[in-house]
Amino acid sequence: MAKHPHPAVATATGTKKRKKLQNMKVDFTENEEMVTEHEAKTESKGTIDVPIVCKRPKRAAARSNFKEKELDLSEKDLFITVKESRVEEWEIDAVRLTKTEHEDRRPSRKLIDFTLHDADGNVQPFEMSEVDAIFITALVMPFDNGLEKDREKGIRCSGFGRIKDWKISGYNEGIAVIWVSTEIADYKCVKPASSYRSYFEHFSEKTRVCVEVYRKLVKSVGGNPQIGLEELLSSVIRSINSSRKSGGTMSKDFVISIGEFIYNQLVVLDNTPAINDEIFATLPVLIALRNESKSRVEINKFSAIPSSGTLKIKDELCKVVGEDDEKLARLLQEEEEWKMMKQRRKRGTSQKNVYIKISETEIANDYPLPSYYKSYSQEMDEYIFDSDIDMFSGDMPVRILNNWALYNSDSRLIPLELIPMKSGAENDTVIFGSGFMREDDGSCCSTAESAQLSSSSSKSCQEDQGISIYLSPIKEWVIEFGGSMICITIRTDVAWYKLRQPTKQYAPWCEPVLKTARLAVSIITLLKEQSRASKLSFTEVIKKVAEFDSGHPAFISSSTTVVETYVVVHGQIILQQFADFPDDSIRRSAFVTGLVLKMEERRHTKLVMKKKSQSMRGENLNPSAKMGPILRRKLMRATTTRFISKIWGDYYAAHFPEDTMIDGNEQKEIDEEQEENEDDTEEEVIVEIEQPVRTPPSTRSRRSPSKTCKEVDWKGETAGKTVSGEVIYKCVTVRGLTIRVGQSVTLEDDSGEAIMCFTEYMYEKHDGTKMVHGRILQKGFQTILGNAANEREVFLTNDCLEFEVGDIKELVTVNVQLVPWGYKYRKENSEVNRIERAKAEERKRKGLPVEYFCKSLYWPEKGGFFSVPHDKLGIGTGACSSCKERKQVGDEFKILSEASFVFKNIRYNVNDYLYVRPEFFSQWEGHETYKAGRNVGLKPYAVCHVLSIHAPAGSNKAHPESTKVNVRRFYRPDDISSTKAYASDIREVYYSEDTLTVPVAMIEGKCEVRIKDDLPNSDLPVVAEHVFYCEHLFDPATGALKQLPHNVKIMSLIRRAPSTSKKNKGKQICEHELAGSDKNKDTLSENALATLDIFAGCGGLSEGLQLAGASQTKWAIEYEEPAGEAFGENHPEAAVFVENCNVILKAIMDKCGDADDCISTSEAAERASKLSDGKTKNLPVPGEVDFINGGPPCQGFSGMNRFNQSPWSKVQCEMILAFLSFAEYFRPRFFLLENVRNFVSFNKCQTFRLTLASLLEMGYQVRFGILEAGAYGVAQSRKRAFIWAAAPGEILPEWPEPMHVFASPELKINLPDGKYYAAVKSTAAGAPFRSITVRDTVGDLPPVENGASKPTIQYGSEPVSWFQKKIRRNTMSLNDHISKEMNELNLIRCKHIPKRPGCDWHDLPDEKVKLSTGQLVDLIPWCLPNTAKRHNQWKGLYGRLDWDGNFPTSVTDPQPMGKVGMCFHPEQDRIITVRECARSQGFPDSYRFAGNIQCKHRQIGNAVPPPLAYALGRKLKEAIDAKR
Repeated sequence: MAKHPHPAVATATGTKKRKKLQNMKVDFTENEEMVTEHEAKTESKGTIDVPIVCKRPKRAAARSNFKEKELDLSEKDLFITVKESRVEEWEIDAVRLTKTEHEDRRPSRKLIDFTLHDADGNVQPFEMSEVDAIFITALVMPFDNGLEKDREKGIRCSGFGRIKDWKISGYNEGIAVIWVSTEIADYKCVKPASSYRSYFEHFSEKTRVCVEVYRKLVKSVGGNPQIGLEELLSSVIRSINSSRKSGGTMSKDFVISIGEFIYNQLVVLDNTPAINDEIFATLPVLIALRNESKSRVEINKFSAIPSSGTLKIKDELCKVVGEDDEKLARLLQEEEEWKMMKQRRKRGTSQKNVYIKISETEIANDYPLPSYYKSYSQEMDEYIFDSDIDMFSGDMPVRILNNWALYNSDSRLIPLELIPMKSGAENDTVIFGSGFMREDDGSCCSTAESAQLSSSSSKSCQEDQGISIYLSPIKEWVIEFGGSMICITIRTDVAWYKLRQPTKQYAPWCEPVLKTARLAVSIITLLKEQSRASKLSFTEVIKKVAEFDSGHPAFISSSTTVVETYVVVHGQIILQQFADFPDDSIRRSAFVTGLVLKMEERRHTKLVMKKKSQSMRGENLNPSAKMGPILRRKLMRATTTRFISKIWGDYYAAHFPEDTMIDGNEQKEIDEEQEENEDDTEEEVIVEIEQPVRTPPSTRSRRSPSKTCKEVDWKGETAGKTVSGEVIYKCVTVRGLTIRVGQSVTLEDDSGEAIMCFTEYMYEKHDGTKMVHGRILQKGFQTILGNAANEREVFLTNDCLEFEVGDIKELVTVNVQLVPWGYKYRKENSEVNRIERAKAEERKRKGLPVEYFCKSLYWPEKGGFFSVPHDKLGIGTGACSSCKERKQVGDEFKILSEASFVFKNIRYNVNDYLYVRPEFFSQWEGHETYKAGRNVGLKPYAVCHVLSIHAPAGSNKAHPESTKVNVRRFYRPDDISSTKAYASDIREVYYSEDTLTVPVAMIEGKCEVRIKDDLPNSDLPVVAEHVFYCEHLFDPATGALKQLPHNVKIMSLIRRAPSTSKKNKGKQICEHELAGSDKNKDTLSENALATLDIFAGCGGLSEGLQLAGASQTKWAIEYEEPAGEAFGENHPEAAVFVENCNVILKAIMDKCGDADDCISTSEAAERASKLSDGKTKNLPVPGEVDFINGGPPCQGFSGMNRFNQSPWSKVQCEMILAFLSFAEYFRPRFFLLENVRNFVSFNKCQTFRLTLASLLEMGYQVRFGILEAGAYGVAQSRKRAFIWAAAPGEILPEWPEPMHVFASPELKINLPDGKYYAAVKSTAAGAPFRSITVRDTVGDLPPVENGASKPTIQYGSEPVSWFQKKIRRNTMSLNDHISKEMNELNLIRCKHIPKRPGCDWHDLPDEKVKLSTGQLVDLIPWCLPNTAKRHNQWKGLYGRLDWDGNFPTSVTDPQPMGKVGMCFHPEQDRIITVRECARSQGFPDSYRFAGNIQCKHRQIGNAVPPPLAYALGRKLKEAIDAKR
């Protein structure tokens, strides 16, 4: 029989929106009729099957009437790509065509994209097939075929016969499978069409419940047929919800509503005894479920049917006529309820998205009569102690609060449980607190229980109550328990506080919370004692609690009614304890389900959970702030120059205009911004730019030039010829415009976007085409400055364009400025700028074109802004300085001779020494296991000696991969053993007879091998030159190490002085020794810059810079007295001002007569006026300071960095403004800013961009980047952001090359246009020298005990490692080898931590220990196991350092429960000492610190590592010397 062509069938049903029920069709028309077709199907053998009678929808039948037509197809139409599934009209054809093997039984197929509908095309539920003719439209797939893999094998069919039956399978497997059957085949329903998804989801959920109920009742699969209804419902709901990936949403009401359906399906199984071992029809629990369902249906039926006899479902009317219509109405009602339930889920009515708040009225009886808080001590605002370190990590600091009380804005004492216990819940109650704060030391003590253990020593807590503070609003709270201890912890915007003993006045308000917590613990214990926690329902648990003896700590009452009421009204406390319990069976027990339902029934207030949101902090609204007397150390608003104040003030006025109208006390709700921490998982620091991603102008396609443009003429004489002989001109007219070399024009790309270009020169091609060579100008917002840029400023770039003169659209005014530089021109330049701004505003008002100005060259590849090369710009000679620069930078490879080649612009000769990447040797030596974060397993480059060069024969062009060099390998001590490496100089290598052939592509630069006496030296453990020495021969076959034979000559071929061309310099070929590297600080180079160090700390930055010979710190400003004292002791030549920098700047400007240019507070002015005459005389003045450096603290940001916005009212308190004002007022030759690496990204990048914009507005050249201190010779991971600035005419310092292998990713800063900038490359894959280890750093220090306090002791042994020898210098005795004293329990824990790398609290034995007081406590910190899941397993807490690894980031307070908990000595049972921390930062042993042990740790933790500062100083000195 000839096959009829079929009309196109839309298969993309998922693109259609779901229509209303009565109007929904499946591709049918209204006038089609039902027909009966008798069709005989003949197979290839000629046999005829029995005719099959199929009642089909009319459209399917009507297709058989289509006639064949001849079509004229073009040649193009003959090529067809089939992507859609094949369409067949007949079901029997679809079944036959999807047959994949011989079938002895009834055919089975899969259905996807299916829809069930009636004869008129109306979508129908599955169960309507029982009372009406229901048909299928679907894609029929082979039964053994994957669902989505080969859709082409499927057959789309709309001519199915009527559905005879449907059934459910998969009971024993626990996975519901739905089948439908017609006369021809059985079909497994796999995936519905998108328009039928809601119907199928509803039915699928019902079948899933059926299967789950079956499994709860049938013994053979672990069920219990004697289970009660309540327990059955709870266990079914719990099982289904626990298996959902997105969390549980199944409700009890839904299960009951389909109870009759469940009963009917399971009763059918009674006829198949092989499947089950129960008679479902007589099971009491199933009968109870069915009856409960029927009773609800009857109630709904009578309440839903109006007197008119119609059933209303939304806006659609279904006549209740006959059994069929009643069933349809019931199914539709179920469908509506199902949709409403789903909507409620989306709105967040589940336990995860809604917090059920306790009713204050209901709990009132459990609390005393109203009382009011009174302050009996001077209290400080907690904001004062907001840490500038913690703000950049994901975790808040944890502190202890003793003698505490909680109250509302009226000072009335308030129960804590009125605050939500879930983070992110809306809080309609504001509660404050007061108490005595001290740092957390990890000690164990229950809330409202006197501390028996001291915080950090064996002394009584009474001696150190802490600081009396008042808290900002409490955001959330948690209860944690372990053993008999119960601890309450609260959180504000500043920190977490562990609550200890409340005040006597507040103790009665604390007791109900603790009582409820003890009750929760008792219930958990009760459930744990059961073989299955789910066996006890809510009611049964209440009964057991009522049976508690009156002496039981959780006794409530012997009345079950009273107990139930208490449990429900205090339910949130109990639920939180269950939610945090690690045992899943306890968390999802029937008791929890019952409690939630009871709380909902009481209509407790539901608070919507908001993701990552909290209130923006204004002033602390605690009423204690208004009580006197209060001791408050306020943050002082920054003292600024008018120049800086205008830049920052104008920015915030433009982008946050509402800030001027926001009262300081107002709270504003915004999303939380997640800050980076010090983990190495983050590789990039993203600088957010609001502009859309653009294609770089140099790569955009431009519109084709107009061939008809004849209005182009050269003007004036020719100006010479290009290198290729093309005539050069300096002026041209186009369409009436006269354009000269040195002017700027605009073009258009294909998108119509304007491209601005500066004309370098003009020329005429040999074919007569008139051309322009230009350099692209970028507007400020297109650079890293983003919206902080001046809208009139454009930046020259190194991107060049060649375009026809006819492409020019218009001439634009760009003034390339050369501004006078220096402090003497500040006021003059400021006045010129004011006049220019006024003229620009006037032009804007008149609608005239913008006149731009250009002061800097933007070079994103070098991460900076540079001075415009005025002497090389727009000279019109046919040469372009940018093109010349680009030609010098490349990945060039060229063989010069048999003994010489160039690779990556470095020239290599035979007998040179070079580096080979360690990966080349891994094929023979294998890979050592790399331990993340500890540098173990990382290898430095191999040092090799070039013997010969071999290019491939017959090659037209040599490649780095094919060209080989024959080299002799020099081994390192670490190639022999870690013990040998520890005892050897890091620069030592061993001669060997090993020669090998290495591809040029594996070469990483040049180095030198000298005799030991010729090595460069420095006073720090720093290597800055690629120089090694060799005195021994190593035989890798035997492992023997011998003295170097006399016949072996170590040749160091340095044939050119350092001033030779770049091609011969290499990585740093014999970098000359810099002045000061061998000298004492007292004999600094004449070129050393007179330096002002602001926020100087103890002087780490000054120490390194000074040792490099780059600077001499003459003045230092430090606010903290101990740090200032330490700076003065180590830098006696400097005048140290221990004062707020705002006061000092005000005093300096007053001294110089510039008070009118200074914006300061009255407090700063008053304190400046009170400075002694001696201090005022020593203050620096403009003209004396060559270099300003420092790291401004970010205390204001610490409260602000968590938010998307930073209002101007808060920014004015930032020390970055004062720091920039120092630079603006003094105008030093160089400026260096240091900060944590997230400085470039926090606060939505506003601070970083405004800092760059401010420096550029002053006229500085600027460079930005992020460096890893560990790559510069310290055994510590410490990533820091830096901004260099150099005056016009100075050379902007380069970034120092990282010299040590270190496990840190490439630290990128994302730029616009999809680019990124990394100051230096990562050294994880190799570097010139190995990493410095913990053993290298502190392995020679004598052992000391926990709490060691002797300020000076003897070393007791000689230094072993190269680092130790350098760090000791000539120090005879050891200072500050003192350790924080741990309390008794922490010391016991420390002794139980195994002395192996990587061990921490996870390795503690699960046992109790008895303290000297007789108290029995858990060895594992009680709060850690129960909270580990939400705190990254508390990785590293109570951790030991690894001898072969590195220190974690140095912090201001090392402690085992601190943010960096890995603070235990590798072998000794104590916290690392002050001197060990100092060595981890690279401070020499002669360096002294001041104050108590906490002050010393703080000074070290806040410092810049001197070796990193030294590396920066060398580059600064190179820049200074190069100018000479």
